[in-house]
Amino acid sequence: MPGKRARRHFSQLSEFKRGLIIEMKTADWSTCRVAGRVDRSECAVRDCWETWTREGTHAQKTGSGATRKTTRREDRRIVRQALVDPTVTHSTI
Repeated sequence: MPGKRARRHFSQLSEFKRGLIIEMKTADWSTCRVAGRVDRSECAVRDCWETWTREGTHAQKTGSGATRKTTRREDRRIVRQALVDPTVTHSTI
């Protein structure tokens, strides 16, 4: 099923699975064997192992997305204005 593979590809590794990967790789399992056991790609296993060897941790980093330019209150106001008058442009809002 190609849809299942696509969903699995983009889902995050759980902390439990990251721990399993580290334990199996520490026990000298091959990357291919570990990937088959945890049902993840070899690339995901390799990235997890490299992070462990480089940083000594398997915890996920916090998101580093862009900082907010507007508050949640301002966002609600913008949406409300757009709903009241749908013909208004985004630059005038």
